[in-house]
Amino acid sequence: MEKNKCTGCGVCENVCPKGNISMESDSEGFLYPEIDVINCISCEMCVTHCPVINPLESTEKLKELKAYAAWSRNKEIRYNSTSGGIFSELAHMIILQGGYVAGAIYDENLLVHHHISNCKDDIIKLRQSKYVQSKTGKIYARIKKILDDGKLAMFVGSPCQVSGLNRFLDKKYKNLLTCDFICRGANSPKAYLKYLLSLENKFGSKVERVWFKNKKNGWNKFCTKIEFENGQEYYADRYTDPYMKGYLKYNLFIRPSCSQCQFKGLPRYSDITLADYWGVNLRDENVDIEQGISLIIINTKNGKANYDLLIKRIFRKESDLTDALKNNQCANVSIKHGIYRDKFFEEIDETDFMELIKNISKEREK
Repeated sequence: MEKNKCTGCGVCENVCPKGNISMESDSEGFLYPEIDVINCISCEMCVTHCPVINPLESTEKLKELKAYAAWSRNKEIRYNSTSGGIFSELAHMIILQGGYVAGAIYDENLLVHHHISNCKDDIIKLRQSKYVQSKTGKIYARIKKILDDGKLAMFVGSPCQVSGLNRFLDKKYKNLLTCDFICRGANSPKAYLKYLLSLENKFGSKVERVWFKNKKNGWNKFCTKIEFENGQEYYADRYTDPYMKGYLKYNLFIRPSCSQCQFKGLPRYSDITLADYWGVNLRDENVDIEQGISLIIINTKNGKANYDLLIKRIFRKESDLTDALKNNQCANVSIKHGIYRDKFFEEIDETDFMELIKNISKEREK
């Protein structure tokens, strides 16, 4: 497979029977498989389980996909979530039934990796958008063991990661709930760390907490909030924060495969798709939209059965799917790389992140 098609989902690392595959960072900070060719037994498990080389066949879908505008009735959960807090409610429900939830968390170095837990206190760590590609590690193998032990499991990841899990498992599990999200593209961990380093130099302190899509100024004009060890705080909205500008405006540091994503469109290969319901139109003027609204797309009977269990904990209103996706074009369309992407990665090792984004902004305005 060509390198620029690899999503970094990590299924090959999990499925190798001899442990001869590891995921290593390239010059742009993205993870790619490296094979110990000397000890490779040529079983081709990595090839047959790759969701890019061998796309999933159609799964059991609802005859008609259902879309909803939804949010948690718990105000604290809703405010502290990226959109309406539906992930937190699903996770809470699974854990209350003795199950496990897997999703992306920050580690001690503020990098992002997939983690699985049956502790309800960990839901706080698992929720919220991270805006940097997560390292899956051996999460698929851990989920398989939990499922084989007859316990419930919920996995949340990008569409390619959900497809990677399904390819790894290679069969249906009734005790598994999968959720993907409408993904714009996976950002480079290297670019993300350079951004944090630039802020640390500016504020003279180590970063203690990263909170993307903070709702201090509302859900629509979401902020990036960075907390430092010395007590200082950084706020910037999506239009002024250099990292968000590099991601949303200039398309500088998404993964190469994301510009030709094979996991777009409908039907999807998850039970439930989570997203922000941008452009939502609700008749009730008393609803505070700025607290966040989730777009929920129910793809399977399993997804519907689990979603219906939340009925007492959430508000939901069924929506026309076509209308729901009007302002979520990334559900169907890949974002193309910006014209200054090569310049960004050529200069990022020698130039301060903030300065580099500023220079690119000036060139764009010429």
